[in-house]
Amino acid sequence: MGNVPVVTVVIPAFNAERHIGEALESICAQTLRDVEVIVVDDGSSDGTVREVERFALDLDLTIVTQANAGPAAARNNGIRHARTRYCAFLDSDDLMLPERLAAQAALLDREADMGLVYTDLMTFDACGIIHRTRKAFSGPHAGMVLDRLLLDNFITTSTVMAPTARLIEAGLFGEARRISEDFELWLRMAARWPVAFIDRPLVQYRRRPGSLSDDKLVTARCALDVVETFWREHPEYRKRHPGVYRHSIAEHLAVAGASALARGSRGAALSYLLRALRRDPWKRRTWKSLVKASVRPVRLPSDLRPTVDTARSA
Repeated sequence: MGNVPVVTVVIPAFNAERHIGEALESICAQTLRDVEVIVVDDGSSDGTVREVERFALDLDLTIVTQANAGPAAARNNGIRHARTRYCAFLDSDDLMLPERLAAQAALLDREADMGLVYTDLMTFDACGIIHRTRKAFSGPHAGMVLDRLLLDNFITTSTVMAPTARLIEAGLFGEARRISEDFELWLRMAARWPVAFIDRPLVQYRRRPGSLSDDKLVTARCALDVVETFWREHPEYRKRHPGVYRHSIAEHLAVAGASALARGSRGAALSYLLRALRRDPWKRRTWKSLVKASVRPVRLPSDLRPTVDTARSA
């Protein structure tokens, strides 16, 4: 490992003993060899650090420890320790395919004006592959993507590589957030620079049922807050783009409403969906969700409910 590293891979890790070895093995298999790896242990109580130390001879590896402060603080800590021009992100339970780092570094070398480059991904769980491409559930975009990104966060953190200086210039990840902290940063970067997309699934994203990010209603509410915050902080952009403002708020309200409905929170669903329709009354999907939320099951009084003739049914 005598060469100067080209890329730093930043991995936040909290009680990641079970999967982080696979993540590090996927870095060992990269075609780009000049890689620095910074694992930030976010106050783990299991054997995460011990598992990471097994790779000390195979990787240019630094382990940074901190009291538990969340993934945003851990990633920021890793970025501040980085010695390289580019930082790539990988969550401790995700994997990268062998060409990922080389492809992204080469693109950033060629196109120096880019704010970040992300790749397609495939999702998997304990049973195998769920989606072979993210395009199965969310369309990618490239260029000046801010207006599209305000509608939907189509950038997954584990697929991102960015110039270290631009991450710092954009203010790093918001440490007050435990969810959607990445979305907030991507919006800030997309407001400044173009974004590139590599149309190959170079990352494998692990779906873990029961994780905080798997809670659709919590995630939708956090994304809505990020978008509302963006518009409050950019009043001039809102004034110049009133249609984008209306559509983006309506879209995130509709997603929150559908998520609340799926959770069985009918009152919250109605509130979100009505607010969405006030901003964008032409969304058929929002109307469909509103109809579902408005239909209340009829409960007959007990004396009018049909009875079962147990003798006959026997």
